Amino acid sequence: MPEARAAPPSDAGPSDTPPGVPGGLRWIALPASAAAILVTVVGVATNLPGQTTGVIVTAAVALGVGTAGSAWVTLVGSDALVLDLAALMAVGFAGVVLAGLLPETPGFVLVYLALAGIAMRAPPAPAIVLGLTVLAVLNLAYLLSGREVTTGANVAGLVSQDIGAAFVFAVGAFTRSARIARDEATAARARAEDLLGQLQASQAAQAEAVALTERARLAREIHDILAHALSGLVLSLDAMELLGRQAGAGPATMDRMMEQVSRAQRIARDGLADTRRAISALRGDELPGPALLDRLVRDAAAATGVAATLSVTGPQRPLPPEVGLALYRTAQEALTNTAKYAGQGAHAELRLGYADEAVELVIEDGRRDDPSPPVAGLTFGGYGLTGMRERAELLGGSLTAGPTEAGFCVRLWLPTRARPSVPAEASPDGPVPGGPGDRGPVTEGYAENGSPS
Repeated sequence: MPEARAAPPSDAGPSDTPPGVPGGLRWIALPASAAAILVTVVGVATNLPGQTTGVIVTAAVALGVGTAGSAWVTLVGSDALVLDLAALMAVGFAGVVLAGLLPETPGFVLVYLALAGIAMRAPPAPAIVLGLTVLAVLNLAYLLSGREVTTGANVAGLVSQDIGAAFVFAVGAFTRSARIARDEATAARARAEDLLGQLQASQAAQAEAVALTERARLAREIHDILAHALSGLVLSLDAMELLGRQAGAGPATMDRMMEQVSRAQRIARDGLADTRRAISALRGDELPGPALLDRLVRDAAAATGVAATLSVTGPQRPLPPEVGLALYRTAQEALTNTAKYAGQGAHAELRLGYADEAVELVIEDGRRDDPSPPVAGLTFGGYGLTGMRERAELLGGSLTAGPTEAGFCVRLWLPTRARPSVPAEASPDGPVPGGPGDRGPVTEGYAENGSPS
């Protein structure tokens, strides 16, 4: 049986040529072809004695062509479909010649061999055309052989020969279809395994990204809470130290020191409460938002001595929890920075504006007319502005901050329909367009003293 050669399967769909076959099938096709050639040679050779020289030479040439064509397909073959089909047609016509010259010999076996090979090698439409051509020529040769086909036996023999040819052709076509289906299934399985590997890698990367995002969120929460509370405590403790170092401290000084102690206690309690709220927020409970800004301003004024005011414009409405938390933390961090860098007696103005699909918070502070150097205990830096900017960008908004003529200004813009966004440092196009965030980079701390926030 001729070997079916083919191009590798394509992802686009079935190929016009059958996929390649395992090496074991070659060794099945080779003995089958050799057996068919041997049967034909023996059958023809036993009928050659007594024949004319022309018949003998023609029969020998036909046997040679059939043997060579079969050997080409089974042993050598070609990636070009045309060459293999030409060889198979040569085998079929060689069988037709033998069937016409020596009707009593098994020359038709070469025709069957060719039909099986054509059905296995060619796509259905060309295979049917070529097969019918070979079969028609075989019947014509049978009719021209000089036999009488009017008798029932001869008609039955012709019909049986055609039925046998059709059966062999059908077996070859079925073999080709089965081989294509098997190789397509193998290719589909390979693609599925590749997609599964990609999915597993994607899931691992997603899990890592979720872990990194959660770590960044924890870092922001810890900074926002601890920096606010500890900064207030440091201010109170530094004030107590300055009062204690004054010469001739009297009852008034002691009262002021006790006032600072009470303030430090209040700051510590508020910090503990904020920590509990943050833990609740991380667990998915209610988050602090704009409703707590009034209290935040009052507490900041009482704890740090910063004169802070809050004004709200636009129709107030409920905000997504993460948007409200970002507003609250940004205000908290800005007020902490005001206390750290502008000192007691500074003033801060908070303006919260509601728009149709966005909300904006602006915090502007000013220094005292006679500014003094920052308190020595507040020399540490942090990640406040970086964390605030990350919060804004993760919600699709932006944050800008920088010095002004009077002090420092922080401007937060957030869409009220919060949407995840790629941080500016990870985006090839920079900050998220469409909001006030395209105003320039965030400036860390005050330009005058270079202290980061």
